[in-house]
Amino acid sequence: MHASLHTRLRIFAWGILSAFLVCTPLLSAQTIRVNWSHNAPFSDYRTVAWVPSPHDNHPFYRQYVGEYVRAALTKKGMKIVSMAQSPDLIATYHFLTQESEETETTYEGMGGGGWGGWGMGMGMGGMGMANTTQEPITIGVLTVDLIDAKTKHLVWRGQATQDNVLKPGKNEEKEVAKSVYKMLDHFPPK
Repeated sequence: MHASLHTRLRIFAWGILSAFLVCTPLLSAQTIRVNWSHNAPFSDYRTVAWVPSPHDNHPFYRQYVGEYVRAALTKKGMKIVSMAQSPDLIATYHFLTQESEETETTYEGMGGGGWGGWGMGMGMGGMGMANTTQEPITIGVLTVDLIDAKTKHLVWRGQATQDNVLKPGKNEEKEVAKSVYKMLDHFPPK
């Protein structure tokens, strides 16, 4: 009987660990994606000009995005120039938000009869109640575009999706820096 309980606990622990590992990406507050033109001559690009987006619906972020994009590209060996200096690339960004709801379900009273009497509600018996709450959240999508200045074609795009961007007490500047640096880790493409 002791070995059977030990086996059940081990299976239960592996089940919890597996569920945690599967759900961890879903709990991540930030997702980074990049894409680029495979025909673009990235080794020829040496200069870049920053052009703020005319369609920016959150000018609060403008002060941070440009600063961190320029800093990240400088670390990559790019020289920052003005549009009057005929850059190889034009860098710009877009920031959009979308309202959504975060749903959380908690279970209460799942006692009696579970595996080994642990009350996890996985065995026979055990009645309980589920309580689901919804909280409004604002999802932000920061997009950084690099455009070939001669052809006017988009050659590289990075996107960061962040949950709860307008949550009180959140350090927006730190989040923007983290997003921009993670995106531009993938520039230039290999």
